[in-house]
Amino acid sequence: MSGILDISQQDADNFSLGTIKAKHRFMESGLFEDDALATLIEEYPADCMSIHTTTPDPDGVETWRHGSMGGRTGAEVIEAVRHGQLWINLQHMEDVAPRYHNLVARCFDEINRLNPKFKHMRHNTGLLISSPRSRVLYHSDISPVILAHVRGRKRLWLYPDSEEFISNKSREQVVLKETEEEIPYTEDYDKHAQVFDLMPGDLLSWKMQAPHRVDNLDGLNVSVTTAYYTPAAMKQYGVVYGNGAMRRLFGMDPKSIDTKGIAALAKCALAVIVRKAGLLEGNQRVFKTTFEVDPKQELGYVEFEGHRAKA
Repeated sequence: MSGILDISQQDADNFSLGTIKAKHRFMESGLFEDDALATLIEEYPADCMSIHTTTPDPDGVETWRHGSMGGRTGAEVIEAVRHGQLWINLQHMEDVAPRYHNLVARCFDEINRLNPKFKHMRHNTGLLISSPRSRVLYHSDISPVILAHVRGRKRLWLYPDSEEFISNKSREQVVLKETEEEIPYTEDYDKHAQVFDLMPGDLLSWKMQAPHRVDNLDGLNVSVTTAYYTPAAMKQYGVVYGNGAMRRLFGMDPKSIDTKGIAALAKCALAVIVRKAGLLEGNQRVFKTTFEVDPKQELGYVEFEGHRAKA
């Protein structure tokens, strides 16, 4: 399989700076057929796999819930996802499943061939397997992300990264891992969104921390995502983390996320100190497992007693 990525010189030059759409050939690897995915799921370390669904809370707001395989085989998990309402993320493929991460690494190689100045680091590649009816709620990622869509159809709504659509306080909550990356959303935001209908072979990348949400449209959906950092992204992360530390530890109200100047350097330095000391780890979100996969159920899972979704 040669020429894994089709990307223009202009898009390679602007990679990570804005919205980029290109074409990939991951499907030709043979790694994304049902049998290959089932084997991968069965062999995957539990601490690198997360299983989710979304249900309304008592106020009618859709929220994330976490589940487990429940001893099911990989084939049974695939079947549950195919007809249910589930979303599976196999994380850290750069360590656990290098054959999959190698596809992304080859994409970066192609970008660097066209743009040798593009610097990137700290890759975290994941494989998303999700149901035809599932959705990803409005959220913001901590770092820049590449999404390579492989199977099914999905619609991605991408919103401006301005204060109107993601407040600085929300950025801090995401970076400090106080939330499941979800942030406040109203349907009025959709008037300002870029909408992408993704087909197999589409690759999409967007500006760091730009809010987005996803609706699956048809079929078992499979996508490869890679979070990564550039030097500029590392600095933005440090500034937002520093703002969060100032707010939580010293009662200050920082408003700027500017990455230039002495103030930005001071915030980055504070972020390093606070992270190393673990001063804010007690605020991080705690996951509670409330269901397990069951391919015999309509939604693909069975809930644990005491955790049934409210109608």
